[in-house]
Amino acid sequence: MRGSKQAIADVELDLGRYELRRFGRRIKLEKKPMELLIFLAGRREQMVSREEIVKKLWRSDLFIDSEKNVNNIVRKLRTALGDNAIKPRFIETVVGKGYRFIGPVRVIDAKYSRSNSGQDFALPDSRKDGREWGERSSIAVLPLMLLGKAADDQGLCLGFADALVSRLGNLPGVDVLPTSAVVNLPLEAAPSEIASRLGVRFVVHGAIQMSKGQWRLSLEMRDVYLQRCCFTKKCDLDVSRLSSFESEIARQIAGTLNRPQAPVAVEQRPRYSRDPLAYAEFMRGYRITASGDASMMDKASHHLTNAVTRDPSFALAHATLSFACTTRHFEFDPASVWLEKAEFHCRRALEIDPNLPEGHVARAFLLWGPSKNFQHLEAIADLKRALALQNNLPHAYNRLGTILAHIGLLDHAREMYERARPFHPRKAVSPSIVQVYVWSREYDLARDQIQAWRQESPGNKYALYFAPQPAMMTEDWDEASRLINEALRLVPDEPLIVSLQGVLHALMGNGEAAIGCVTRACSSPKTFGHAHHTYYQIACTLALTGRRETAFEWIERSVSTGFACWPFFLKDPCLQSLRGLPEFELLISTLQAKYPDHLGSL
Repeated sequence: MRGSKQAIADVELDLGRYELRRFGRRIKLEKKPMELLIFLAGRREQMVSREEIVKKLWRSDLFIDSEKNVNNIVRKLRTALGDNAIKPRFIETVVGKGYRFIGPVRVIDAKYSRSNSGQDFALPDSRKDGREWGERSSIAVLPLMLLGKAADDQGLCLGFADALVSRLGNLPGVDVLPTSAVVNLPLEAAPSEIASRLGVRFVVHGAIQMSKGQWRLSLEMRDVYLQRCCFTKKCDLDVSRLSSFESEIARQIAGTLNRPQAPVAVEQRPRYSRDPLAYAEFMRGYRITASGDASMMDKASHHLTNAVTRDPSFALAHATLSFACTTRHFEFDPASVWLEKAEFHCRRALEIDPNLPEGHVARAFLLWGPSKNFQHLEAIADLKRALALQNNLPHAYNRLGTILAHIGLLDHAREMYERARPFHPRKAVSPSIVQVYVWSREYDLARDQIQAWRQESPGNKYALYFAPQPAMMTEDWDEASRLINEALRLVPDEPLIVSLQGVLHALMGNGEAAIGCVTRACSSPKTFGHAHHTYYQIACTLALTGRRETAFEWIERSVSTGFACWPFFLKDPCLQSLRGLPEFELLISTLQAKYPDHLGSL
């Protein structure tokens, strides 16, 4: 018998959190050893060849020393598991061939408890609230693979998957990943690999092929925990009645999951263009926007503009184009052309389809920006409308979190970020939650989140901006100075960082240098979307250097341009000198009345 009962609880492989634990403690493991562990554990007791490992981890051995690299990764994995090559508990070497995983490991997911490990799968009772992620299950619907030589001129591959995502999105007790989470995945990957990468239990995948002038569909849903197929469908695909067929497939999948499908509240229009060139250009732009790289939004807008030029009635392309233009305007280029395009295409999207969730998200992004003077309440209303139509939109939850944080509803903001978590790969929370931690003065949480953010995106301006703040608020001047100087080396003359440096100088008693930073920050137009934070930090600097009345004027400017986080105003030591002013007390009470607690509820 390999291993004892005591050993069963020693090691946990958490696919949802993408982490390895021994005796309940997290073990740091690099990406390649973690991928190998997931691969081997998924083929427990089977011999896995070195060739398979190379293909899995690198796709090819043409440019690597495969012998050396595989040995090194296996060694790191054995070290993390506390294993021994001579007397293996977990990884057995098959001499000259490969490796076999033999050890006791508990594989768990962030949303599903495997305590009931019988032969049949069962989802939790739909009467439960479902906000505890361990009580829920999750599913990814992949774009169809296109087999043969036919062209996907009608957008069936992605359109069919997206239609299922839309129809399954509001199933109780099930988190359905949005299309944006899967659109850039390699379709040739095995369902188990996709599931481990995304942190889901169920994967719907399939293929279409043209045969004798007729599309043929092959579809299955795989339960990767029980390692079996739980739903299959093979049939001819009648494109003329595609919408009703998609609804029927969604109903059958919901039934397989033992989940009643709510009746469709509004009529659903086709989401994708039947024009092949419009569809192709949309896909190019959509993949870029789904990547989340804001610097690429001009390239995305080029492709999306081509799409709506080819098909002016393509509502989803209009909405996606509006989002891309708004992001470009907010982050990089305040030229009016981006704003005008964003407004036009958002309006056009909602004219074509008033019930398009992405259209309401696009409008919320427009409303909550400097050009509209950060219309908090109107943007919140649009985001709530989008989520009522389809509740698996992470952009909507995360933007709600950001808006609610800016108006002082910090607990509700935290909840929105958490509610977005299931719809991100590996259930990662948006790094933007760091603003909730900082403004709530939860500095240990903030430090951990900032560290993870900077590891994932080392040059991100906002990660650099938040990084010094916990040190500043805890009077660790050396660390704060180091982080601010590092930030200024990477983003020189950025007003967000320059004004923050002014606050640090003021806290350290260097008033002359602090006022110099205020002057530099005011002379630069670089921070387009987030000028209100620069204004707030100017107010802090002025308050710390004895200029109370002028400081309050800058606080008012900060509030009127989007930053109204009044609980932080009451806690921030930088504003201590303002708290005795009658006008400051009036401002706080006004903000409390304007943004009541119930605004944060969905």
